[in-house]
Amino acid sequence: MTWLRLDDGFAHHKKVAPLTDRAFRLHVTAMLHCADQLTDGFVGDAIPECLTKAPQGKSLVAAIKELVDIGLWEPVDGGWLIHDFADWNPSSDSVRTKRAAACERMKRARSQNVRANTSRSSPEPVSTPSPSPSDGRIDLS
Repeated sequence: MTWLRLDDGFAHHKKVAPLTDRAFRLHVTAMLHCADQLTDGFVGDAIPECLTKAPQGKSLVAAIKELVDIGLWEPVDGGWLIHDFADWNPSSDSVRTKRAAACERMKRARSQNVRANTSRSSPEPVSTPSPSPSDGRIDLS
């Protein structure tokens, strides 16, 4: 699972505050998509239409134009780059490196737990008192 870093003043930023609802939703949804898919802020040409609750058709075109005109999205080959995304969020390489390190730590921990559980010897059997054949009493020694 990844996360998206947004400043608590994000909605009041001079570029974000004037956005229409549809452009705001598209921008936030696209940033979430970029964080989830580790795209480093790249939004491909075909991506906006498949984003959950993103505007569709002419509304989508208008929202993208609004985001480009205000400077939040930068046109690049094959789509757009979300302005300053990489300044506020970890890079895909960084996320992958941290995930790989966490995976290795978990493998080592599981391996150590398995070794610890299999190296334990079974407990010594508990002796039970046996009756004495001579007088019918139980020998407690």
